[in-house]
Amino acid sequence: MRDIYLDFNASTPVAEIMRHALETGHGNPSSDHWAGVSTRRMVEEARTKVAALVGCAPQEIAFTSGGSEANDHALKGVFEAY
Repeated sequence: MRDIYLDFNASTPVAEIMRHALETGHGNPSSDHWAGVSTRRMVEEARTKVAALVGCAPQEIAFTSGGSEANDHALKGVFEAY
């Protein structure tokens, strides 16, 4: 089993990927117009890559705005499971 470190902040290769996304993806990925569709493709591509990395289905990946939101989702999931 290999380690996966996800708390890279802004000082890692993730910064390059985000720079590209910010420079090219201007639309709301939930919108059906041209800008939203291209941004949605980027999000779905990222979701597929992360899913392959951790060995799950893309539908199981949820992107959040930060650690607090992610922790909140995890705690709610545990609470609802019980």
